[in-house]
Amino acid sequence: MGLGNDKDETNPMVEVFRAMIGRKIDGGPPFTTWLDGRIVSCNPGEMEILYTVRPEMANPTGLLHGGMQAAMIDDLIGMTSTTLGEEGFMLTIDLHVNFLGKVKVGQTIKARAKIIRSGRQIAHAICEIIDDEGTVVARGESNLLKTGYVSQYQARTDKSADKR
Repeated sequence: MGLGNDKDETNPMVEVFRAMIGRKIDGGPPFTTWLDGRIVSCNPGEMEILYTVRPEMANPTGLLHGGMQAAMIDDLIGMTSTTLGEEGFMLTIDLHVNFLGKVKVGQTIKARAKIIRSGRQIAHAICEIIDDEGTVVARGESNLLKTGYVSQYQARTDKSADKR
């Protein structure tokens, strides 16, 4: 576990994401569905997802677009933040991305996110995108604000709790 906190290792969001390991991510925001990632692992405060770079994700040179890399990083950090078991959704308040390498259309990449610190109102996270040779091609850092909003993923767990 990334934070060393004492929250239950099997909180509802961790269970939702673990049930999707190796499959299409369903029931989330349309953009997350469009990215078409496959969850590799999920623990409180940590997640890994595989993405295959499609032509519509590329810049005019046939490489993964920098804006797409930033969006993948932001999306995965947001998903990872829900695994902390906090009430409410965490909104990105800043995002800094370093572009360190290139990825071609057709390649599979791994995105790995980790919540580094979660305070009373703000959480800090990092995410790396790694190519199929193990090279880090992008690294992002983000701060997130805890809010009272409920994500689509969290709403799923609330509905399942109501059925019990």
